[in-house]
Amino acid sequence: MKTQNGKIFLMIALLIGLLFPMSIWSQNKNALEKSKRNLEKEIGYTRKLLKETENQKKVSINEISLLNKQIKSRQELIEVYNREISQAEIEIKQAKKQIEELQASLKKLKEEYGKMIYQTYKSRNAADQWMYVFSSNDFYQAYNRIKYLRAIGEARKEAAQNIVDKESELNQRIAALEQIKQDRINLMTSKEQEASNLIHDKSRKEIAVKKISEKEKELKQQLAQKQKEWQKLNDEIKKIIAAQMKKAGKADKEAGRLPLTPEEKLLAESFAGNKGKLPWPLERGQIISSFGSHPHPELHVTVDNKGVDIRTEKMARARVVFEGKVVRIIQLGRFKAVLIQHGSYFTVYSNLSEVYVTEGQKVNTKDELGLVGTSNETGETILHFELWSTKTNKPQNPEYWINK
Repeated sequence: MKTQNGKIFLMIALLIGLLFPMSIWSQNKNALEKSKRNLEKEIGYTRKLLKETENQKKVSINEISLLNKQIKSRQELIEVYNREISQAEIEIKQAKKQIEELQASLKKLKEEYGKMIYQTYKSRNAADQWMYVFSSNDFYQAYNRIKYLRAIGEARKEAAQNIVDKESELNQRIAALEQIKQDRINLMTSKEQEASNLIHDKSRKEIAVKKISEKEKELKQQLAQKQKEWQKLNDEIKKIIAAQMKKAGKADKEAGRLPLTPEEKLLAESFAGNKGKLPWPLERGQIISSFGSHPHPELHVTVDNKGVDIRTEKMARARVVFEGKVVRIIQLGRFKAVLIQHGSYFTVYSNLSEVYVTEGQKVNTKDELGLVGTSNETGETILHFELWSTKTNKPQNPEYWINK
C-alpha cells in the first residue's frame, strides 16, 4: 500500500512540474511589428505624394528626394521582414520541440495513470475497501484509512483532469504552431511584394534622373529662382528683427537682446523648453530638402536652405508649432509667408496660397495658418518652414526642434 501511495503522489508531483509557457512570440516580435507598421505607413504616404505628380509632364527636382526616401523605407521594411521570418523559424523550431516534449510527458502520464487504475481495480473492490476500514484496530486508525482511500480517489480524479488539461494545452500548441507557419508564409509573400516594389521604385528613379540630366539647365534656373525667393524672405526676416531691436534699451543693444515684456520672456523660455517636442507645421509631410548648405542629390549645384522643405498632400494646411503672435505676412510672388514671434524666437511658414490670420493676431499651438500652395508646373505641394533665434540672429535647424 505504501508503494502504491508513493506512486500516486509521485505522479501528482510530475504533473505539477510539467508547466510550459503559453506565450510563443517574444517581446522582440512586438518591436518588429511596430517598426513594420511605421514603415508601411511612411511608404503608403510617400506613395500617395508620388502619385499626385506622376502624370505631370514637368520634371521636378524634388521627385528624387521622395524616391530616395521611398527606396530607403522599402529596404528597411524588407530587412524587418527578414528578421521576422528568421524569428518565426526559431519559434517554429522551439514550438515543435515543446510539442514533442509535451507529447512524451503526456504519454508517460497516461501510462502511470493506467497502471494506477489497474492496480486499484486489481487489489480492492468496494467490499475490500470496507473490510480494510473495519479491520482497523481502533477508531483513529479507521478514520485515517478512510482519509487515505479518499486521497486515492481524489488523486485519481486530479490526475485524470490534469491529463485532460495537458491534452488541451497540446492542441493549443499545435494550433499556435500552425498559425506561426501561416504567418511565416504571409511574411514571405509580403517580402516578395516589397522586393518587386523596390525594383519598380529604382526603375522610376533611373527615369527621373535621366529626365533631370536632360533638363539640368532649366532645373538649375528653377533652383536659382527658389534661392532668390528664400533670400528675399531672409532679408525680410532680418529687417523685422532689426526693427524690433531698435526699440531695445542700451543694455539690451550691448547684449544683442531683443526687448521683451515679462510675458514674452516666459513665452520664449517655454518655447526653448520644448525643443525637440514642437509639433510639425503640417499634420503630415515628408522633408525633401534639409537645413543648411549641401550639394543637390542630382544637380551639380549647392543648395543653401535656411529651413526645411516639407512635401505634403494637396489642400494641406500649415499650422502653428507654438503659441505666439503674427508679426508679418509677406508676399512672395504667387505665394505668401507668415512670420510668428514666440518671445525671442520666430517661426516662418512660406509658400501659402491662402492665409487665415492677420498681423497682430495671437495664435495657439496647432492653429491653422493657411493653405499650402500647389505648383501649377509640377503639381507638388511644399511648405517651406524656418525657425530663427534672436540670440544668434541666425536661422536654426528646425529638425532639432520639431518632434521626430
